[in-house]
Amino acid sequence: MEDLERQRKKLMFQCHHRGTKELDLVLGPFADAHLATMSAEELSVLTAFLSEIDPDIYDWLSGREPLPARLQSEMTQRLVAFGRQRLLGEGA
Repeated sequence: MEDLERQRKKLMFQCHHRGTKELDLVLGPFADAHLATMSAEELSVLTAFLSEIDPDIYDWLSGREPLPARLQSEMTQRLVAFGRQRLLGEGA
């Protein structure tokens, strides 16, 4: 299996099985919609994002805390916007 495909499968699982239902309901659908077309760089950024603890991820997605500079990218901005829409109904 190609390395990127293996990484996508691993990330898909991680996005759907975070341990908190709220994050599963945001990250899972985001992965379903975008993972297949992400570049290797975007996959690396998502891997770094998912290595963070769930409470921090929830705070970033809900807007309680800003996304740290080390995780800033176009992809994470899309993810945060997607999360806010799912969690808070923003932009709906």
